[in-house]
Amino acid sequence: MGLSPANCRKVMTACVQSVALYGSELWWKISRQSRGRADEIQKLVNQEARAVTGCFRTTNAGVLALKAGLRPAEALLNNRQRRYGIRLSGLPEGDHAKKLVGANSAVGRRLQEAIGYAGRLEPITLLPAPEALDVTTVVEEEALAKAEAERPRRGLTMFTDGSRLDSGAFGYVVTWRKGSNWVGIKAHMGYNQEAYDAECAALARGLKEAKLR
Repeated sequence: MGLSPANCRKVMTACVQSVALYGSELWWKISRQSRGRADEIQKLVNQEARAVTGCFRTTNAGVLALKAGLRPAEALLNNRQRRYGIRLSGLPEGDHAKKLVGANSAVGRRLQEAIGYAGRLEPITLLPAPEALDVTTVVEEEALAKAEAERPRRGLTMFTDGSRLDSGAFGYVVTWRKGSNWVGIKAHMGYNQEAYDAECAALARGLKEAKLR
């Protein structure tokens, strides 16, 4: 029977468009439309629409896109670049990626233009910032971190770390003091993730273990 049109559209969006538009945030010029590349992407969108609906090649392109529920290439490129610029601008102060927006480079100027573009765009809904946790984050060099860990504290204090080895393996560790000894958990996460994933997994495991104690 095959896929339903709705599931077929999801496949096209998640698999085909994600590959075709990879890196477009950096080369697309939102204020000076790169018609050549946009036309190439539009041909791909038309093929996707025909695959979703099963319509003939002679079907009107506007009707085809409407029935398929796919956005035109220009809208995809515009909004993809604008969302990327807004996401970078919302990074914490001190993050090097945040400095890319508005930098004295071709990419920096393009992202700045994308954020301030006043043409026709789809609305973007920004979620409210989550409430800050009542915690203290300590980032120290190795010697200072060791001394900080040895400092007596009231209650349960857990230390977490996630990292990537030169071999490409990822893992994390969660440790805490139990009496006069240190106990902990080590976990191997495989080879197909990033150091950020290991850090997040370590925090999640730390919270889980803290709840049990």
